Amino acid sequence: MVLVLVPFGIQQLIQYRQLPNTIIIATGKEGGRYKVIAEAIGQKIESEYGIKVEYLKTLGAQDNIKLIQGGKADFALIQPNVINESVKRTKVRLIANVFPEVVLAHVRKGIDYDPFIGDTELKKQTVAVIGEPGSGDAITGDTILDYYDGASSMVRKNNGYAEIIKGFKTGKVDLAIVTTEENASVQKEIADTGKTKLLNLPFAESFVEKNPDFHMHKVPKGFYSVFPNPYPKEDIQTIAVNAQLITNSEVSAFMVTAVAEVLVDPEFLSSNKLTDLRFGGNDYARANPSLPFHSGADHFYDPEIKPLLNPDFVDSTESLRSFFVSILIALYLILRWFRSRSRQKQEHHLDKYLRRLLEIEQEQVELDESGANGDEVIVLEDLLDEVTKLRREALVSFSANEFRDDSGAECFLLLSNSLSEKINAKLTRQKLCRQIANLGEKLD
Repeated sequence: MVLVLVPFGIQQLIQYRQLPNTIIIATGKEGGRYKVIAEAIGQKIESEYGIKVEYLKTLGAQDNIKLIQGGKADFALIQPNVINESVKRTKVRLIANVFPEVVLAHVRKGIDYDPFIGDTELKKQTVAVIGEPGSGDAITGDTILDYYDGASSMVRKNNGYAEIIKGFKTGKVDLAIVTTEENASVQKEIADTGKTKLLNLPFAESFVEKNPDFHMHKVPKGFYSVFPNPYPKEDIQTIAVNAQLITNSEVSAFMVTAVAEVLVDPEFLSSNKLTDLRFGGNDYARANPSLPFHSGADHFYDPEIKPLLNPDFVDSTESLRSFFVSILIALYLILRWFRSRSRQKQEHHLDKYLRRLLEIEQEQVELDESGANGDEVIVLEDLLDEVTKLRREALVSFSANEFRDDSGAECFLLLSNSLSEKINAKLTRQKLCRQIANLGEKLD
């Protein structure tokens, strides 16, 4: 059984320490930051590890988490605010926060009221474009508009990035809530239309208190354009939610560790303008987790606890290992029982020594106590020497463990010592009797 299990264990060890030949990364929409970062990670993995990377185009966060849960993708980016009770995530694991997705409210120039807190009648004229259904920015946009527009007086339309830009140019869009990383190309393209301006989100602190996945964020003036007109003209106070890199729990821990290493590589962070992760390091990567961390991510953050095997594999095979260990213990106990039973049926290796001791004891009993015959002293001395020889041979053939565990050894030692003392006593008496008899003869 052990010989069968050893190759199996070696094969599993090799399998879980090896990197896969191919991985699948779920991306987002064209123009979004998800797609840019996902492809950058894939290119780095291909160049450094020689792993083939396949990309799966998606609508955004909701699609991504479903693909990861179903095992149809290995890595993806999501916004934690898309997770709710209806979203299955039992197999979804977190690797790191990657960048903050900033909520920017672009409003058409010429609107001289705040569409979030302005007059209700004026708000009815505002069209909010919040992205395609199923995307993270659509869910975030709905959450924000629900917070500011409890009466649902805003006319809402879900459109893609290209339609948002076109709508601002044609004047059909008054307001767009766009949630992406600051450096996403769509934000710059909206700014370049020259038809919009950025708004502060009023009561943003209260929104963050009610929605803990979000945090406060500031966009400095002139971030998207400085000449000829700064965009935005003033610092913008808004909110953001961290985009998080996720994976499936069954993905190899060593593959996840490799992705984490790629993600925090200084050159990678610099070339992809991941400022928050670059300066925040592991503290930012692990902050405010919305999901359990993958064991491979834990190994990266705490390398001293890195095991030889994937902990998920160890957990999943615990019952199997317990079963095999129980079988091995049972086989060992059965083997010991058979050996003990077989030994009991066979002659004990002390038997010949014990039989000879009993014969010697009988021989010394038959000798005359008074020692009338002078030859008896010589016989007793020979018997005493033989008992000493038997005891020495028995001690040489015995191990320390046998002396500890075998009661027959103790019995032999007690019998041989007792017989030696008995022969010594008879020998002493006979010698005394001979001396007394010789003395009497001299006196006569």
